Amino acid sequence: MKATKPPPRVESRRRRRSQRKRLQRRRLLIGSVIALAVGAAAWGAYQYIASAPIRAEKAFQDGMRLTGVGDFMGAEKRFTEAVRISPAMAEGYLQRGLVRKSMHQLDAAIDDFDHALNEDSDLGPAHTALGEVYHERGDLTRAMNEFTAAIHLKPNSDAFYQRGEVYESLGRHQQAIEDYVAAIHEQPDAPYFYRARAMSREAMGDREGAEEDRRTAIHIEHQY
Repeated sequence: MKATKPPPRVESRRRRRSQRKRLQRRRLLIGSVIALAVGAAAWGAYQYIASAPIRAEKAFQDGMRLTGVGDFMGAEKRFTEAVRISPAMAEGYLQRGLVRKSMHQLDAAIDDFDHALNEDSDLGPAHTALGEVYHERGDLTRAMNEFTAAIHLKPNSDAFYQRGEVYESLGRHQQAIEDYVAAIHEQPDAPYFYRARAMSREAMGDREGAEEDRRTAIHIEHQY
C-alpha cells in the first residue's frame, strides 16, 4: 500500500515544530558558548588580579637590580610599573624617589617621598631622603624637621649624620658634634663621621679632638 500523504495543515504544523526545536537547540548552543566565554573571561580577570602582588614584586625587584648597576632610567620604569600595579606600595615610591633624586629630578623625587609617607607614615628612610633634598635646596628648616622625624621613628646613623650637617651649616657646632657622636655610636666604622666631627670640633677650638678624629678616620680607611 502506498503511504498516505498527511494533509497540508498537519505537514505545516510538523515543519513549524521542527523549526522551533532547531531554533531552541541553536539558542541553547549560543547561550552555552556565551556562558563559557564569560566564565573564561571572569576566570582570567580573577587570575590577573590575584597575581598582582607577584607582578608588582617582580617589577620592584627588577628596579632594585637596575638601580644596583646604575641604570636609573630603567629602574624608574620598573618602579613605576610596580606602583601602577600596587598603588599602596610605599617602598616602591621611596625607591623611585631615590632614583629620581639621583637623576636630579628633585620635584618628582619629593612627590614620591611624600606619596611613600602617605602610604606608610612610619617609613623613616623617606623622611631622611626628603631631608636630603631640602638640605640640597637650602631649606634647612624643612631638612631639620625631616631628619628629626626619621630619628624619632628609628635612630640611625644616616639621619644623625645628615642632621649634624644641617646644624653645622647653621653654625651650631656643639649640636652637630652631638649628632656625629650619635652617628658614630650607631656605625663606628664610617670614616666620614669622624671627619665631619673633626671640622665641628675645630670650629669649637678643640684642635686636639679634631686631630684625633682625623687620625681615626685615616686608620679606618687603611683597614679597608
